[in-house]
Amino acid sequence: MPDPDVLFLVLDSARRDRVSAYGHDRPTTPTLDTLADEATVFEHAYVPAPWTLPSHCSMFTGLHPSEHGVTSGFTRQGFGIPSSVPTLAERLTERGYHTAGFSNNPWVGQLSGLDRGFEEFVEWDLEISRSATPIHSRRGRLYSKLHTALGHASRQPLVLLKRRFFTERLVSRATEWLSHTADSEAPTFTFLNLMEAHSPYYPPRDAFDALGLDRPSAIEARRLNVKLLTNIMGRASIDWETRERLLEYYDASLRYLDRMVDRLLATLEQHGGYDDALLVVCADHGKTLGEYDRDATPPHYVRDVNTMVPLFIKEPGQTAPESVERPFELHRLFETVLDGTLDRSLPATPSTALIEDVVPHTGRDIDPEEITHWRMLSDGTHKYVTSVPTQDPTARSQSAHDRNGHQPHHDSEIDADRVEPRERRQEYLLRGTGIEEAIVEPESSVLDRFRSLLTERTEQFDMTVAADSGANTGQLSGSIEAQLEDLGYLD
Repeated sequence: MPDPDVLFLVLDSARRDRVSAYGHDRPTTPTLDTLADEATVFEHAYVPAPWTLPSHCSMFTGLHPSEHGVTSGFTRQGFGIPSSVPTLAERLTERGYHTAGFSNNPWVGQLSGLDRGFEEFVEWDLEISRSATPIHSRRGRLYSKLHTALGHASRQPLVLLKRRFFTERLVSRATEWLSHTADSEAPTFTFLNLMEAHSPYYPPRDAFDALGLDRPSAIEARRLNVKLLTNIMGRASIDWETRERLLEYYDASLRYLDRMVDRLLATLEQHGGYDDALLVVCADHGKTLGEYDRDATPPHYVRDVNTMVPLFIKEPGQTAPESVERPFELHRLFETVLDGTLDRSLPATPSTALIEDVVPHTGRDIDPEEITHWRMLSDGTHKYVTSVPTQDPTARSQSAHDRNGHQPHHDSEIDADRVEPRERRQEYLLRGTGIEEAIVEPESSVLDRFRSLLTERTEQFDMTVAADSGANTGQLSGSIEAQLEDLGYLD
């Protein structure tokens, strides 16, 4: 069987429980609902890490964050994927694929090395696209000047309208690519990261209309987004009424995002490439929308709303739906795409999914004493969450920044020779999915089982992969730093 065309869509920050294909009562994703009728739907798909950069790096390398080293924005020897670690696009290019990537997220592209291996890569701001036309570049430079001239508080409507413009343009560029390569003898790999489910939120009015919701206003959108940001930063709680309206904005954003997905799939169908293509649609992480305060234990970013995501895979020739109940780790999409199909040799018994996070997303400089490295293990019924000690900063030289690229601090991987005393370790056992329930007094036998499973999983890590290799040396330019600030990554 020839290598199939591949369309790999990452719906940045898409929550599983707000996708109608997963049972949400609002029709937020009619296109994905239709796709689910002829694809494999994963009920317990878990991200490698609860934020964009390490999650994408894992999907593009097949490695856990502790293995590829991209855990807090900077690897042990620099920024982004180590140069010696081959990416998915590089592997496919070696196989004779034509490759193109389109990204609305500044973390996903040249900055982090995730553009490596792509013949064409179009980023969030067309001025840094490899193939940007002069008019697109002028638009990008004009926006950068406006962005600098305006204060952060006053520019939010401009930011949101600009993002919508570039989303439309980005998808248009992708559909042009799909149309242009439809008759190619070589297979194609097309990747997109779409940001419409990522805060801040101000979806178009017709998306609210489609869901029967009250229309938005710029003033209301600004107020809601400021409240959400202050909640994420741990500075305020969100009341029930505000959260309900935030969820309406989020659902409308998903509806608009689903429209972009429809444009892409319709282009494939128009050119006869839909039936025989491998389609992958997932999220890199979910989104907390006021469910948890910043001081919640365990922290909000390890919860299911942020770590269990939608995942649809339509294999070449597949026409019937299938549901997978056992946990699936998104870093395995690397092998799925390379194989052109799902691995049917997986055991039928439930497995476990491992999620890693290093530094809480605070948007500020972090004292080394505050750093907590979390590891989570889920079997689809329970989630075990445990803290892992940071290494003595003198034990290993490391380029360390917080995940937002701020001033250096000592951030580290696990030292295999160190074991945190049980009385200092933070451990939690959660039950259920979605808004999980913390078990106050978990049975020791259950904790012991998860501890043993976690040890077994992490002992298999090859943590020398990134340590012994050079990393991308990308720097935050002024325009990229401003974009990250608008998205809430920088404070």
